[in-house]
Amino acid sequence: MRSALETAHRRAIRREWSNRGMSLLFNLELTWLAGLAGFVVKSWLVFLGAFMLMMWLRRYPVFCLIMCVLFTANWTFGAWSLSYFDDGWSVRTFTLSVFAFSVFGWLHWRGLDELNDIYAR
Repeated sequence: MRSALETAHRRAIRREWSNRGMSLLFNLELTWLAGLAGFVVKSWLVFLGAFMLMMWLRRYPVFCLIMCVLFTANWTFGAWSLSYFDDGWSVRTFTLSVFAFSVFGWLHWRGLDELNDIYAR
């Protein structure tokens, strides 16, 4: 009985660590987006305002869902374009795009579950 309880406890700790990492990826992407807005306007105030707005908006599941879809599309298109401009239409381009979509889609989906769990408490 004790062994089963320890195993369940270790599994729960591992899951929490992985979820925090996925939430960290989402926060880094939001920071990158706020930095991009500040860079375009060349203003630190725009960066800080966009960052504060996005950190406030991430409480809402619809915002998180939209941003996760956009970030997954961004990573997938980025992987596709890097391979396409190197090889053109090829099996490698298609495989890399599907792989990027699968990995980053899964990461963002898990991160969404974790964010929803945090704000549902």
